[in-house]
Amino acid sequence: MARWTGPANAEELYGVTLPALIRALTPERLHCDRTRRGRRLTHPPARWSSPPKGFPPAHRHESFEFCYALHGRCPFLLGDERILLRAGDLALLAPRVFHREHAAERAGPYVLLWSACHPGWMGANTIEHLGGGRFRTGSFRQGLERFPEGHRVAEALDLELYEARPGAFLRAQGMLLSLCGAALKHLAAQSKSAAAARRPDDLQERRVKLAVNYVRDRFAEPLDLAAVAAHVGIGPGYLSALFTRELGRTFTDFLTACRLEEAERLLRDPALSIKEIAHRVGLENPFYFTRLFKKRTGRSPKAWRTEHGL
Repeated sequence: MARWTGPANAEELYGVTLPALIRALTPERLHCDRTRRGRRLTHPPARWSSPPKGFPPAHRHESFEFCYALHGRCPFLLGDERILLRAGDLALLAPRVFHREHAAERAGPYVLLWSACHPGWMGANTIEHLGGGRFRTGSFRQGLERFPEGHRVAEALDLELYEARPGAFLRAQGMLLSLCGAALKHLAAQSKSAAAARRPDDLQERRVKLAVNYVRDRFAEPLDLAAVAAHVGIGPGYLSALFTRELGRTFTDFLTACRLEEAERLLRDPALSIKEIAHRVGLENPFYFTRLFKKRTGRSPKAWRTEHGL
């Protein structure tokens, strides 16, 4: 049997994988507690209560749950029935209906997608049986917060299948496909909200880059924080805070570093005087330039030149 490869993300799950499975469903492949016998059980049948070592016993939940068979074949216990879930089957598990995978230790590889439908959210995760009772969980896990549609659809679907009126199966398919559409819409809204939440940070990052490039291009001119902030389109105080947060240094430190880096380059030309170099990097006072240079390098411009044989 070919190795199973699951959906890459939630968009693929609800936009491709599950719609294809739902459209291919037949009435015989949609399993549920149609007779309501399963939910009347107060204890699981005795024959179910002793699973092989390492396997969960028959259990039940307080919420609806979908079980999609994505790959292989899985013996399954649902209520008081034993069924075989094949790839493409879907089981709807109503609240308080006992269920569990049965005889998995003797089954071949299979993959089930479990989707819990709570009143406020819906989750999905895969359980992959590798064969011989060996499992891998969590290869796909996804949750939709503030998403009551899963519970609503599961509740309506359960009633539809119980009443079994003409056209019930087609309506059931429509409900399941509409649930996939609602999940995709919810995911798109989540992405939009996340993008909107990130947008201020992105804008701030662009403003810092714009300011950095402006300083690097014009550090030789009389330049101060107010001039750069006016170019970027924000207030000086805000730009100062952005520099400290994004670059880990103040605006003045960055401007000074740009000027002194260029000064080191110019000092390699012995034809240029210290005064001229100071002027070229935007510092009109050569004594102030010398003090800044010595603070940065530990030596005066003249000593730096001597050290470098210039």
